[in-house]
Amino acid sequence: MRITSLGRERLDEATRLLTDALPHDRIAVVAAEKLFGSDGKRTGLLLGALGDDGTLAGVIAAAGRWIKVLAVAAPHRRRGIATELLAAVPGARRRAGDHPGNYLTPGVDVRYGAALAFFAARGFRRVDEVENIRAPLAAPLPCPEIAGYAIRRVDAGTRGPLLDWIGRAFAPVWAHEVARALDGPRRVVHAAWLGDTPVAFAAADGNNQGLGWFGPAGTDPAHRGKRLGEALLMRCLEDVRGLPEAGVIAWIGPKAFYAKTVGAVDDRRFVQLEEPAT
Repeated sequence: MRITSLGRERLDEATRLLTDALPHDRIAVVAAEKLFGSDGKRTGLLLGALGDDGTLAGVIAAAGRWIKVLAVAAPHRRRGIATELLAAVPGARRRAGDHPGNYLTPGVDVRYGAALAFFAARGFRRVDEVENIRAPLAAPLPCPEIAGYAIRRVDAGTRGPLLDWIGRAFAPVWAHEVARALDGPRRVVHAAWLGDTPVAFAAADGNNQGLGWFGPAGTDPAHRGKRLGEALLMRCLEDVRGLPEAGVIAWIGPKAFYAKTVGAVDDRRFVQLEEPAT
């Protein structure tokens, strides 16, 4: 078995392997993004394990210390291939799954019991559990206007001020993810403005493009309680209606808000894993 860098010529083969190995993920839709997409300021690493005949037996994609994807084809499991691939990712306190800004999932799905056992055997510890929820989109959603605010889709003219504000008020990685949404085919980013000042935003289909996942979103604390989040959420969900996982609200924070606003229900749970400090 040989561990080597993978190029785009292996995308189709890697996608087939990942699709078989990760049945709870729609990896076929987002494989190119997960394997070859931007990791922001972190250094990406994509490696494959090749058998003696040159076929692909395993894949690992990492960004800095984050393991984004790790899978081994069923016929090649229990031969130490995953261990070799993991060992090829440098750094201390490596994490599994929840790479900020470009994640397949925000952790390891609890249904992947073998993966959880694999990481536990190599010293990874559970640091948190998070979840995705899902809003039913059977009927059209109302998209209310809010008195005193201008709510509109973000365009080239408002992109710069909005991204700058998100980076300062929330997190640079959120600005990065929103920028990816604006550069994507659907450009699902809406914002609320008070005069020329952004006070709330919401995005969808920025990460895992083509699935329709919602997020990130945020409102300036001084403007909360005015239904801005509700108005922006509904606009984004309408924009992604019809995509394979439209209605999924990923890596959620205020679960009660989504349940009340759009009837969101439990969808998937994930374990976030990290190596202990040495």
